Amino acid sequence: MTKRVLIADDDDDALSCLANLLTGLGHQVAQASCGAQALDVARQFSPDVVILDLGMSPMDGLSAARALRALPDGPAMLLVALTGWGQPQHHAMTQEAGFDIHLVKPVSIDQLGFILSMTQP
Repeated sequence: MTKRVLIADDDDDALSCLANLLTGLGHQVAQASCGAQALDVARQFSPDVVILDLGMSPMDGLSAARALRALPDGPAMLLVALTGWGQPQHHAMTQEAGFDIHLVKPVSIDQLGFILSMTQP
């Protein structure tokens, strides 16, 4: 089932690669290069799923997650942290910020496909 997926990452290659992958899987994809831009895009795009890198600037993924949750559609969004940060304290930080899932890069196509198949459109 097609989902509206917003991806935010300040690494252009990672962003375009993931966007191409998810588009190829049949999803509608919007892109942002930082947390602030992700908020602007989310207001217009109304994503079902938001995949955020954590180490972006000027607004990082943790701050963006908190702000996304405050949007009218925020509580219904599936928030996924996709990051190189994989220590236990990082998992605790993402949970506190409102993320539903914490994935450590690199992520497999199977992992993403499974997560997207579990969410409601």
